[in-house]
Amino acid sequence: MKHLRFPALAAIALTLAACGFQLRGEAQLPPALKRVHVQVSDPFSPLARDVEAALARSGASVESAPGEHVAEITLSAVSLAPVVRSVGANATVNEFSMVYHLVLSIQGADGKTLLPAQVIEHSRDYTFDQTQAIGSNAEQDEIKKGMERDMVDAIMRKIEAVARSR
Repeated sequence: MKHLRFPALAAIALTLAACGFQLRGEAQLPPALKRVHVQVSDPFSPLARDVEAALARSGASVESAPGEHVAEITLSAVSLAPVVRSVGANATVNEFSMVYHLVLSIQGADGKTLLPAQVIEHSRDYTFDQTQAIGSNAEQDEIKKGMERDMVDAIMRKIEAVARSR
């Protein structure tokens, strides 16, 4: 069995290489976004911190304040809230959707609009079992963290799309 492991792994690697698969890696930023300021309604939110970290990993110099020759990424109308999807016969909630909503806009270092305001919204459904209520808060926290990562990825893909269109 061990003697088949290496050829199988080699075959999988060759198949993935042949189809053009490659790891996504960090976003490629346009020159207009090499110095950037992130404007968020709550500057201490995990979203602000995570977007700034992703920009830094992509090679941007993240500035603490807007200024001359500094691009601006604005994240407005940020909200993360549960929405009730179904209620049981005994008037208890059975299903929720966690909805993450924000509006993204990008201005280049020259003051030109690179990306007009666009809504990005993610949702994730989960069920709530009254008999298993002890772990529900921990489950909600994990869902929120996962959605936070997904939102940062979506923002960085939008920024990369701006880079490709230039």
